[in-house]
Amino acid sequence: MTSPQRSVQNNILRSEELPAIQIKIDPQFAYIGHTNFILYDVAHVEQHHFIVTDTQKRVQRRLWFQLEGYLDDNDHKYNYSGMETLRLNDFTFLHNSYVLNIEDVYRERPTSDSAHVVDFLTEKGYVLSGELMTKRMVWLDADLRNELMSIYSEILGSTGYRVSDLSEGGLSAAEWPALSQALHERALASFTII
Repeated sequence: MTSPQRSVQNNILRSEELPAIQIKIDPQFAYIGHTNFILYDVAHVEQHHFIVTDTQKRVQRRLWFQLEGYLDDNDHKYNYSGMETLRLNDFTFLHNSYVLNIEDVYRERPTSDSAHVVDFLTEKGYVLSGELMTKRMVWLDADLRNELMSIYSEILGSTGYRVSDLSEGGLSAAEWPALSQALHERALASFTII
């Protein structure tokens, strides 16, 4: 199977198939490149990275698009049960929001797709660390064998909350729905399907 052709020019991500889509990214985000790898020996991954940083090259906001498909030597299917649906142009996405500590995630899963993002940013001279709030949106093909993920994150510290505060049972867990909705709106403002 030949790999679909994808490219980024003038902050527009173009994919010829799986899916055939054009995504215009907010110009505040700098495109810093892409990477390809095989994830857990079962899927091919192509990631495209857009970031907003401070003057010390610390990532404040990130937007990463991941085009992923299972290899022909397996019969796996993607399953995102329990996620809500969202319609953007002619595309249906599943979506959710969550908080995380990037060092904890890296330590727990050092070969994950998320760990690849940290490694890629580090190689480029950027720093992604600490606690994040994240919005994930996932498009799946009809066979549930290919996906496009849009993952938008912001540094959590600017909110005054910690992951432990906003997690289930946390002191400020009741604040998460409002924070999550505002995050959702900023994530949607960061790109447009054209």
